[in-house]
Amino acid sequence: MEADAASGADGYTLFASVYDQWQQTYGAEYAHLVAPHVDERLAQLLGGPPRNLIDLACGTGTHALRQAKRGVAVTGVDLSQAMLAAARAKAEAAGNPLTLVHADMRSFDLPKSVDAVTCLYASLNHLADPSDLVRTFERVAAHLRPGGAFVFDLNTRAGFEALWREPGTDRGPGLTIDRRYVWDDREPWVVMHLAIERRSGETVERGRSALRARWFEDREVRTALRQAGLLLADCMPFNPFPEVDRPGIKQLWSATRPGAPIRSP
Repeated sequence: MEADAASGADGYTLFASVYDQWQQTYGAEYAHLVAPHVDERLAQLLGGPPRNLIDLACGTGTHALRQAKRGVAVTGVDLSQAMLAAARAKAEAAGNPLTLVHADMRSFDLPKSVDAVTCLYASLNHLADPSDLVRTFERVAAHLRPGGAFVFDLNTRAGFEALWREPGTDRGPGLTIDRRYVWDDREPWVVMHLAIERRSGETVERGRSALRARWFEDREVRTALRQAGLLLADCMPFNPFPEVDRPGIKQLWSATRPGAPIRSP
């Protein structure tokens, strides 16, 4: 059996089914590495943990499920149906309820406002340009209660140079993923090409996918937050990967919607 996955959201069909296994080939999953920083920022900005939260680009739901296990009512939003299916299966297996919505982060529209919005795994780096940042941040602002918090991460250019430069092969039980990267040093874009092979007994699935991502300058992020009506609270450079000897490969940003907090019952 062979299957080919195209680039883009639909290209996650095979990729989504092996995504968690692929992440585990690196050790602790990123969602757990960044979690203490996210929890700390949310608690500082909200005066305690959020009661409800929207997780944008929730992927297979690792961060969303972690929040749900803490008693937070979580809605996960993702553009990939395959990723949402993986998140749904994980939530059912864990017995933790998640509301999962198929939508674009630039245009999602939910009939609720929440204490917090998160967007992790450098998902915002996949947006095309600063105008897409503005559109996304405007939707975030529209869904936050006054005083609500928005926490997100971004890969910096240093992060792309450290993590998206050298080709490599990742292997797990029955899984092989070859990575190669295409750079244009005149542009802020990098494309990661993936060749995926999954084996189960006599069955072999092969697929290809491509992930296109870019870095944003700090001024572009700050301007987008301001244009969306959000107040920047902090930007913290960090490196969650002890094996990568380079500082500042990622940034954890936090912002709030103006206004006194309204804590509904």
